[in-house]
Amino acid sequence: MKFRGLFVGLTTIDIQYFVDVFPGANKKVKTGSPEIMVGGPAANAAVAFSALNKGVYFISAAGKHGFSDFITQDFQNHNLEFIDLLDDKSYQPVIASVVTAENGDRNIFTHHPKTIHPCIAPKQILDEIKPEIILLDGFYPEFSVALAREAKQRKIPVVLDCGSWKPQFQELLSLADIAICSSDFYPPLCSSVNEVFNFLEKCGIGAFAISRGAESILVSHAGNKGEIAVDNIISVDTLGAGDILHGAFCYYYLFEHQFNLALTKAAKLASFSCKYRGTREWLSDLDVYLTKNN
Repeated sequence: MKFRGLFVGLTTIDIQYFVDVFPGANKKVKTGSPEIMVGGPAANAAVAFSALNKGVYFISAAGKHGFSDFITQDFQNHNLEFIDLLDDKSYQPVIASVVTAENGDRNIFTHHPKTIHPCIAPKQILDEIKPEIILLDGFYPEFSVALAREAKQRKIPVVLDCGSWKPQFQELLSLADIAICSSDFYPPLCSSVNEVFNFLEKCGIGAFAISRGAESILVSHAGNKGEIAVDNIISVDTLGAGDILHGAFCYYYLFEHQFNLALTKAAKLASFSCKYRGTREWLSDLDVYLTKNN
């Protein structure tokens, strides 16, 4: 493990079907066997960081249920040092049903996790791990806000994965150093990119970006705005690409110490992952990719 990265957020079970085109209403579609994977924004990001870094710390609420061993094995396979906020208590897993079309587009049906009562305090976590960077996806708000507040006091960089607006982001943004947002991230009273940029600036975020799929990434760093090009590829599956972007960014940010360069390298890796199905298949060719691109 080169860097001490700490990722905090959602773990899901992703059940992914592949179809030629999305079906219309009231249609029954026969497909091949689905892919069943461990997912979630922070979990996928942690796997990407770990693949580059040979290890990572990950905190989530997994609990005990029928998929527990499956989740544990996935984390072990990808060198995630896992801390369960539920301490093995019974819990309903978050299931995501994913339908992916031939052109790489996908629809996802899922639900929010139930409220939890964490079994461990943020201060204890930071004392034990001493992370160099923290990524939060906004889930488990009570724990995440307390962790971000403690990290700010210790001057540990906090990166936010802003996929869609959640009320807790109002406080998390005031505690974070970097925000990487999706094009679906619209805070209250915001309806355009410029309004989102203005909102983030008022929150005091020093560096932030908006990823837009195959389009360029919009960035702002120390008041300087710009764009980062995204590789033009034939996409097989975009599932988890944003998560991989966030995980790779955290690694390259520690490695390069430059926001735009880290984001450029992370975007390139995220595009590479879209050439493969699911959120894990790309890892099998990562060494070849790194030999050509690093």
